[in-house]
Amino acid sequence: MRGLLPVLLARRYFHSRRRGASNAPTILAIVEIAAGVMTLTVVLAVMNGFQLGFIESIVEISSYHLQARPVLRGSTTAPALDAGVVNRIQGVPGVTTVVPFVQRQALIDGAFQRPRVCTVRAVPEDLFSRDPVQARMLAAVSGSFDLGGSTGAPRIVLGAELAGALGARTGDVLSLSSFAAGSGGRPVPRRDNFVLAGTFRTGYYDFDSGLAFISLASADARYGGGTELPRTWGIKITDRFSDRGPLARISSILKGTGYEAESWRTYNRSFFDALFVEKLMMMMLVGLIFLVVGFNVFHSLRRGVHERMEEIALLKAVGVPPRRIRSTFILQGLFVGVSGAAVGLLAGLLVSVNVNEVFGGVERVINAVLSVARALALAFSPDSGERGFAIFSPAYFYLTRVPSHVFPQEAFLVVFFAIGSCVAAAAAATRSISRFRPSEVLRYE
Repeated sequence: MRGLLPVLLARRYFHSRRRGASNAPTILAIVEIAAGVMTLTVVLAVMNGFQLGFIESIVEISSYHLQARPVLRGSTTAPALDAGVVNRIQGVPGVTTVVPFVQRQALIDGAFQRPRVCTVRAVPEDLFSRDPVQARMLAAVSGSFDLGGSTGAPRIVLGAELAGALGARTGDVLSLSSFAAGSGGRPVPRRDNFVLAGTFRTGYYDFDSGLAFISLASADARYGGGTELPRTWGIKITDRFSDRGPLARISSILKGTGYEAESWRTYNRSFFDALFVEKLMMMMLVGLIFLVVGFNVFHSLRRGVHERMEEIALLKAVGVPPRRIRSTFILQGLFVGVSGAAVGLLAGLLVSVNVNEVFGGVERVINAVLSVARALALAFSPDSGERGFAIFSPAYFYLTRVPSHVFPQEAFLVVFFAIGSCVAAAAAATRSISRFRPSEVLRYE
């Protein structure tokens, strides 16, 4: 029973009103904790959704999970990777896709617009059968991803935004300017015509506005100078987060071939580090609300301690140790933290799962208000336009839906900091209990 005394007292203090005061500070602290947890949970979920979308596009389309790249040390040419080596790489446990490609920068222009810089990637004509994931992510907008073109001009496939900027449609002839291998390995400028076979959309603006695909055969015939261009081999595995084992095996296979293996972690390190710092800074800025709540809990409990000096003095007079009395108020702070964190977490998860519906509801309310305002304004301005409000208007944002993804460990970390701030504030607010002398407090009662 002695061990339950702090719990019983904390429960009584948590639910009962103090003398001459209300429970407004306690309720306010719970609301603040709930608002902070909900806000941080939703912000992290949306950030995770955007970042995972970026990472997915980069890893699945651009960098692959692993790469086998030629090592050019003191030489401008690279040896071709033997077919037997490629077969051994394909036989490594966990490897699902091995695709050769060549990538370079070029200028592309159509009949009506100025040239634009783009990244041209030469891939096998059967890319989609080799890499079904990339086939899913390169969603066709017009035409098809057909790089064959046995007769006439070779074919090219562009991102939808790049084709729109050029004013090009399927079947139009586009000019591609780049460098080809000349005599003695010296680069020489070259300009070739390509027929636009189709356009695609990935949802990642950099790819949709600056990526083009041609076939490896077309690239070798025009830019190889009569030889095969050095290939980079993109490798995909079943789980990109478990890349260390396949990376070590592939590196041992590539020894002595003039190629080296590299993981997506190192290939995109600067970009992923920037995303990590962005998320960390956002957590720190939004997490400042817990510091404010901690001060609120601190002042609320310290005032509660002084208002209950007689009760504390009586408890100390009958032999209750000061640490047990302190634990009573610390448990009260814990109750505040747990209550606010539980409510905030449930609300945050609910909003994160239905974030697009929430934005849609806000847009409908604002548009309803605007429609009423326009109806009232028609009497004075008959020419007032009919414009709808959108939080993420396509005119300013390159997205159709707001992605969200909740990591359980991050949600746990948010709840931990919320409860920890309340407990730390309660512990700081009750330090004066050990200095109370029952005789001095009870003398005037």
